[in-house]
Amino acid sequence: MKMRLLALAHFKDGHSRTQIAKFLMVSRTSVNKWVQTFLQEGLEGLKEKPRTGRPPFLTPEQKERLSQYIKDKADNIQGGRLTGADIHAYIAKEFGQHYHPDSIYYLLDHMGLSWITSRSKHPKQSQEVQDDFKKFKIETILKIPGHIALEHVDVWFQDEARFGQQNTTTRLWAEKGTRPRAVKQQQFEYAYLFGSVCPARGIGEAMVVPWVNKEIMIEHLKQISAVTEKGRHAFIIMDGASWHTNDIAEPFSNVSIIKLPPYSPELNPIEQVWSWLRQHHLANQSFTDYEDIVEKVCKAWNRFLDSTDRVSKMCTREWINLTS
Repeated sequence: MKMRLLALAHFKDGHSRTQIAKFLMVSRTSVNKWVQTFLQEGLEGLKEKPRTGRPPFLTPEQKERLSQYIKDKADNIQGGRLTGADIHAYIAKEFGQHYHPDSIYYLLDHMGLSWITSRSKHPKQSQEVQDDFKKFKIETILKIPGHIALEHVDVWFQDEARFGQQNTTTRLWAEKGTRPRAVKQQQFEYAYLFGSVCPARGIGEAMVVPWVNKEIMIEHLKQISAVTEKGRHAFIIMDGASWHTNDIAEPFSNVSIIKLPPYSPELNPIEQVWSWLRQHHLANQSFTDYEDIVEKVCKAWNRFLDSTDRVSKMCTREWINLTS
């Protein structure tokens, strides 16, 4: 539109159409067209008009139905997945439209749908229960001592993970057309990492041990208790593992615990920390023995804690804000 108005201004100043084309570095044909349109239709004629073309096969309402059908199939607990051929057949049957098979993928992309890896969830998982848990402010008030104000509460996330010789592999940079190979051990030595993070403070505590039990869990809480500043209270969110008994926080006056809903690991950002440790430091390598596992896991954990900003960004959740 700007170029057309400039051409019109030059035309009004008495310049020839050839001169205008040279000034604006456009073709004389374009200038002729713009001037002729102005003379016939005025300024309104110079505005961009809707582009004509073949109308879409599916109406907006049909696209919405198709989108909902695909989403419903993705949520189906009976398993399976839709392929391009399945969607092609559904469109033909429900709407009487026949796309070229290759065009199905352009349609899905235009609808904002993408072929991506799914995340696992337990069949007994309840979204309603998870949403209720996120309103845990009242639960916090009931758990902590009455003299502790909410602004003096540090929310922690806690979990355990096993690392060892049955290790994971990950993506690597390699030449096109090749498939890089990474070490995959067959031995069974391993260690457990007890880890906790406080997103607000950007800190964490951990210990690496050969097994899991209640006594080790209490020792881990002792670590958190020790780094909790005087006058503050640590409120630790954890899952319902058998060694996470309700009495493990009793030895500590500045620590309380709350259990996550069953089958809800995605509420615990520590799961992302385990993935980060594996992807960035522990995958694609071998371990000689238990001591080697401990050394490398400790080194990976400390590298994670090197950046308080990383700890906070990865583990902060809006629903843990107790003062808003």
